[in-house]
Amino acid sequence: MKSKIYRLLVIAIMAITISSASFILLTGCAKNVKKHILPPDVYYKKGIFYAQQHNYSGAAKNFKALIENYPTYHNAQKAELKLGDAYFLEGKFIEAQGAYMDFIHLHPRSKFTPFAMYYAAMSYYKRKQAIGRTQSPLKHAKLVFEELISKYPYSKYSKKAFKYIKIINMDLSENSFFTGLYYFNASLWKSAAYMFKVVLKQYPGTPIIPKTLYYLTMCYKNLNDKKMESYYKNTLRENYPQSKYAKMA
Repeated sequence: MKSKIYRLLVIAIMAITISSASFILLTGCAKNVKKHILPPDVYYKKGIFYAQQHNYSGAAKNFKALIENYPTYHNAQKAELKLGDAYFLEGKFIEAQGAYMDFIHLHPRSKFTPFAMYYAAMSYYKRKQAIGRTQSPLKHAKLVFEELISKYPYSKYSKKAFKYIKIINMDLSENSFFTGLYYFNASLWKSAAYMFKVVLKQYPGTPIIPKTLYYLTMCYKNLNDKKMESYYKNTLRENYPQSKYAKMA
């Protein structure tokens, strides 16, 4: 009996010893395996090649590897921009916006900063939602476009930014109007009037203004406020006499 127990004990000790030795051997091998890092020129050229082949995922992978492993490489700045471009062209607008904003923060005095600001704003713009949903991406795009114009008023990208701000204002005005219309249809006249006034104040000159003035007139008519009803009706007729809403009022 004692002999049997002794044999079992020896077998158990041997098993533990073998397992430990195997673990140490595997761990040692893992430590000795080094990540294979390519030369910076190879990453850059591969990134350019993949971008030309419209393989934007492959391009982004190589530009990112270059930036992470060789941040002081002479083409690192270009790689940072091209990383944003690869994400943008692939339709990964969140990643593109992040790459462009990183470039702006790292290189605020670079001659490429207006380019980065424009495409950072475009990355937000490309994520715009349908009317009635959150317009946070559009609002962020507008802020970046406005900053671009403020800092670089003579840049060709600022001229493009002006055009997009007009488009964004139209989109945002329609979204605010939609909210007002929701309240209007629910007979919440005061809430509707408030939202219509937001449209007038924040988005003057947009195509939605005549329609907004008409609905403001109707809000105050339903509130039995003759003074305000008359004010918005006259404003509509005086400023937009050819509008169908002036005739309706």
